[in-house]
Amino acid sequence: MRLKTEQEKSSFEFFAVYSNVQLRGFLDSPFWQREILQAAYQNEAIQHCIIALGAMHRRFHEGSNSHINEADVTDEYLQFALRQSNQAIQEIMKTSSAGPQEARPDKVTLMVCAILFSSMACLQGHQREGLLHLQSGIKMLNELDREGTEKPESHPVDVESLRSIFLGLDIQAHSIMNGDARARWESVSRTVQPKVLEPMDVESDALLAIERYFQALFSHALSFLQDTIHRSTEERDDVYHGYVRLLRRLDHGTDTLQMLCAKSTQSKSDDSQPLTALQLLQSQLEYVLRSPRQSLERKFEFVVDPTGKKLDIASHFTRMLDLASKLLPNNPKLPPVFTTASGPLQALWLIATRAPSDRLDLRKRAAALMRSCPRREGFWDGSVASSLIDQVMKIEQESTREEFGLSEDPGYDLIVPEDLRIINVALSYDEEDDRKAQINFRSGRDMAQRTPGRDTMVTW
Repeated sequence: MRLKTEQEKSSFEFFAVYSNVQLRGFLDSPFWQREILQAAYQNEAIQHCIIALGAMHRRFHEGSNSHINEADVTDEYLQFALRQSNQAIQEIMKTSSAGPQEARPDKVTLMVCAILFSSMACLQGHQREGLLHLQSGIKMLNELDREGTEKPESHPVDVESLRSIFLGLDIQAHSIMNGDARARWESVSRTVQPKVLEPMDVESDALLAIERYFQALFSHALSFLQDTIHRSTEERDDVYHGYVRLLRRLDHGTDTLQMLCAKSTQSKSDDSQPLTALQLLQSQLEYVLRSPRQSLERKFEFVVDPTGKKLDIASHFTRMLDLASKLLPNNPKLPPVFTTASGPLQALWLIATRAPSDRLDLRKRAAALMRSCPRREGFWDGSVASSLIDQVMKIEQESTREEFGLSEDPGYDLIVPEDLRIINVALSYDEEDDRKAQINFRSGRDMAQRTPGRDTMVTW
């Protein structure tokens, strides 16, 4: 590679040696470990993006927060990263001006750059900017799917590797959007379905196959549940059979994962963290599909999970909390972590907001784990999320005291009635500063009575 300065060499080396280990998360990733480095040798735009991300990640790594503070914009690493980003954009513009229609390999390059630009935006806490880059990449992936599935020749990055990255980030994006943003969002299409899982041995390819299977199912499940809001009661049979198919796919993936976990106990290799990460992903998906949903039961008149498997929410969340804690270090003095892959944060948010009212201990433990070390997983910022959890529980306690006619704090936590639980936390980013957002908290009662709930401004 023709790296011109010592700073370029240093930033590229930091990325190659350190950044791509963190960015891939708990499972091996051909995209981060091999393909993107090979692509950098062939493509200057990707090379500049990698150097920029390496410089920015080094600044993040040397800090103590889950995102780079705005006060650090004069930092030499960030200034260098911005110059490298501008050079990447210039290289992209050269390719775009070569003709009205990008060749398939050029689109793959643009998708790679979209992931890298989105990662840099997330490192700086620029959520809206990161979402815009992600959306552009997803749209290009969907265009490629409509054109055909043949592998682009002469490009080291596999489209399926990109699909896995985009699916994971797409799920993260869905989980932090408000309803209006979700309605405008274009998700990864389901034109290309994941392969049916076959019996397999414990190895990196098998773990990656299961991750992609669960990611695709998670994305499908979220879209399906969102769509049911707008479907008519006359479509009851279609909704019912679609729901049952999702449950069968979940059971198939769960059985395969359990088989691999059993095999791992007989294996000499240490696959404990990757398997734990997959178990945590599966447990979130199981909650999404098997937790009671009155909206479905009332509207379409069928019991959620007609297979008869009853989910004990408290026990399920206790297990999820144990899995999440295994993935987090006990040492709060370690450097902050940034990864594009989903990890414990989204699961901890689910526990802290959805655990039963009489299990406040689970909710507080989940929030405490979020705060235990600076961590950023794509669009999930552990510090920001834990502060929002604190506000959720504060609002619920205040509403409960008001409901019970208590003028003063009794000095202990009250059990919050179900209709006073906050079930919707909606973020609306400031038009001029996407480090700032208006947060709207709405309880079940607010939703039923169509009242606005409570608003607050958050800056990170």
